[in-house]
Amino acid sequence: MTAAGPTGADGAGGDGRVVVVTGGSRGIGYGIASRFAERGARVMLTSRKAESVAAAAEAIAAARTQAAGRSRPGDVVGMVAHVADEAAARACLASAVARWGRVDVLVNNVGVNPHFGTTLDVDRARWDKIFEVNLWAPLMWTRLAVEAGLGRADGGAVVNVSSNLALAPGGPSGVYGASKAALNYLTQQLAVELAPTVRVNAVAPGVVDTDMATVLVAQGDQLAGRWPLARFGAPLDVADAVEFLAGPQSSWLTGQILVVDGGARLVGGTDVIEAAGCSPKPEYSPKM
Repeated sequence: MTAAGPTGADGAGGDGRVVVVTGGSRGIGYGIASRFAERGARVMLTSRKAESVAAAAEAIAAARTQAAGRSRPGDVVGMVAHVADEAAARACLASAVARWGRVDVLVNNVGVNPHFGTTLDVDRARWDKIFEVNLWAPLMWTRLAVEAGLGRADGGAVVNVSSNLALAPGGPSGVYGASKAALNYLTQQLAVELAPTVRVNAVAPGVVDTDMATVLVAQGDQLAGRWPLARFGAPLDVADAVEFLAGPQSSWLTGQILVVDGGARLVGGTDVIEAAGCSPKPEYSPKM
């Protein structure tokens, strides 16, 4: 077997790599897809909504062309896929291989949190949705990516998007945190099982300025001012960490959970939602 290392697809510095990003049409996923495209990778991003993923792919491709002065047609592609739909996931990965010959990097970005409150109050539908999307889907996409050839040639990389809430329980998003804690364990387990050909790591963001965190970001310095770096994260903050974990600079790292939260966890960051007086409990549908 070929070990994932500083040369070849896993260590090519982005240019020419084939990267698949789930949930890449907005927020953190959009930032990650944009960063890889900017570096010259060929990027496939997925979303449940055809219109949003097409618009995101078009915008990322246009930005890449503007920045680099050139872009090969089809270098950034959007695909419609519900992250927990195995047939759709398989089709996305097969399309990436058909277009570009391989898959080098998989970023399992999609996550949901339809329950805000005590853990004992969660209903079965919300519990199942959280663990289906946040835990089962990353496992499924990783398995299918390996079947599609991830790591077969020059080494591959998987980066899972976790959360700093997984590392310090106590807040009102306990079910979400539990699913991300399980994702951290899964990351380390797969790092052992897929070595040496595929490296598996995770990033654990704090509060990032995205649509999902609108209620929190609205608190401004009342919330972010409590943290050592005193600001909310931006999608590209997380994208930089993902790029590092997928690239040659981290060729001797696997099974690591990189916290990217401005130091929030160091000062009790898991209770920030309660401290800010927020209760962002979204409407829920089992079909979401």
